[in-house]
Amino acid sequence: MNKYFVPGVLLVLACMAITSCHKTDLYDENRTEKDAREIYRANFLKYVGGYINNKVDWGFGAKAASRAQTRAKDAVIVLNTGYGTIYDKAFMDIAMKYFPEDENRKSMTPVSNITHWEFHQNAEWANIHLICSNTSSNDEVGIYYYDPATETPEQAKKFTLIENIQKGLDSYYKQEVVKEQFESASTTGGFWVWKNGVTRIECNAFNEEMDPSYYFGLYVKNLDTGKTYYTNANLNEKYANLAALVGHDNDAFSKEIENCYVFGLSDDDVPGCELIFAIKKRPVFPLVVIPEKKEEPTPPEPEPEPEWHRIIAEDLNVHDVDLDGEHDDTDFDFNDIVLDVALVDGGAKCILQAAGATLKIRINGDDNLEVHKLFGVGEKDMVNTKKGPTKSPVEFDLQGSFASIDKIKIEVYRQNRWMELTAPKGDAASKIAVAKDFEWPDERQSLKAKYPNFLKYVQDPEKYAKWWNEVVK
Repeated sequence: MNKYFVPGVLLVLACMAITSCHKTDLYDENRTEKDAREIYRANFLKYVGGYINNKVDWGFGAKAASRAQTRAKDAVIVLNTGYGTIYDKAFMDIAMKYFPEDENRKSMTPVSNITHWEFHQNAEWANIHLICSNTSSNDEVGIYYYDPATETPEQAKKFTLIENIQKGLDSYYKQEVVKEQFESASTTGGFWVWKNGVTRIECNAFNEEMDPSYYFGLYVKNLDTGKTYYTNANLNEKYANLAALVGHDNDAFSKEIENCYVFGLSDDDVPGCELIFAIKKRPVFPLVVIPEKKEEPTPPEPEPEPEWHRIIAEDLNVHDVDLDGEHDDTDFDFNDIVLDVALVDGGAKCILQAAGATLKIRINGDDNLEVHKLFGVGEKDMVNTKKGPTKSPVEFDLQGSFASIDKIKIEVYRQNRWMELTAPKGDAASKIAVAKDFEWPDERQSLKAKYPNFLKYVQDPEKYAKWWNEVVK
């Protein structure tokens, strides 16, 4: 029996020896694979020749500045439904003195020479009373506000106080000597209280709440002409005669007129005031600042167009399948995700152009922004890489504060966890920033084959900063 055993053992050992000497590319799931980032780095360094200049920033170094600003939070404007503010004849006499009517009672020409101002909030709230309106039914009246630390008046948000006030959306009351009772305002011809016989008025009061550091003012927009008029010289310099303020720095007058700032505003190019407001003092009160007039007002600069950049990336889809770690199936076509980005106020605009990955890739840590999901295809499908379906680009916005486009996180799901694609200076990069018109390689088309100056950029980043200008078709 033993004579049969020995040859059998030798045969088994011989087979084992032959198997151990033969390399196989079959992945052994029982063997722990090296970290994909380490394998990728080794393969990338080999791909570029083993040397990367320590000044190579992969295109991200010049994009550190963000235009994002902290916008003023929404103010809260609440109609005071109690209608508890009543101005009597003494107030009316003073108000009419500073805002006398013309002969046809079509407008009031202010006596005050203070024609523009800013209200600087120094409390969380203010009370704004609309006591007179002769605007048309096609006017919009509102408040603007902004954070002076981060915004200019031109960036101010608008919050409508009253819209089409003649259509009965809000109630105003007046009392005449003859009738001795309050009457509802006209719903057709405008509401006008500057007439003989008016002794008391009860008006709408609006409680306005916002950050104490904000600046604010009133505006009226003439919907017939599209023009908007503001109580602010910075916004309204060429219409400086169309607004007036009384009682801004006269304590005696303020007391005489029931502790109010009274001001008027026009709704057209004709000097005069069709709207009369009052801000009534409470324990705290907004400051009134009279800006210095500019000899030649400089028009506000237009909002700059966002600067777009294109990010191209590899998905770390490399496998340490050989025991000696030499196997490399990475094609370095840098089309696994092609993403256009532009930093804007409060976030970033994005356009997904291509997805050549067969692994999941997500943007900004959001599973809903996984690239295959955005394109509406399967996880293994390649999109817009000359292999797989062709799809239209997908646009979406990101919310948040990004100091640079490099801070927009791109991650691949690899080895049962999310791994971020990075661009460390002077080291192997799995993402690169290029110009927005950059033409990404087709699937399995090597980046350095399509753009021969890429390897020169790795050696000399200053001379070949725009390495994509020379392309092999």
